[in-house]
Amino acid sequence: MATFAERLDEALRHKGWSARQAEREMHRTRPDLAITHSYISGLRKGKHTNPSTEVVTALAELFRVPVSWLLGENPAPPQLSEEDQRRQRDVREGLAALGVQNIAERMVGLSPLSLEAIEKMVEAMRAAEQLDNSPDDQ
Repeated sequence: MATFAERLDEALRHKGWSARQAEREMHRTRPDLAITHSYISGLRKGKHTNPSTEVVTALAELFRVPVSWLLGENPAPPQLSEEDQRRQRDVREGLAALGVQNIAERMVGLSPLSLEAIEKMVEAMRAAEQLDNSPDDQ
């Protein structure tokens, strides 16, 4: 199980932020919470080990990760490439356009492999029902 310091370090590296940049973002999004870059750095290095619930929650919101992940309690959320994110968006938009919004919403977070499987199933169903045949093919 990962530690809070390890997960905070991972979140900062993923964003490409220093502790100072995280402090600026925190002040922008949570001006009510006084948190310094030196405190964030101390948390990242494991020097500060008992952050308040408010700080943990604010950091999780800042990095858009579950509090449980930041605390090291479950595996890291999948990191999709830009191409995979684009494909996921395209599939969701296509499904939404077909009137299956609920299915499109439930696809959020699926891996690229799962999205590809869904795409293949839909294509197989369309072929089985001969929905893509032109009038000349029939």
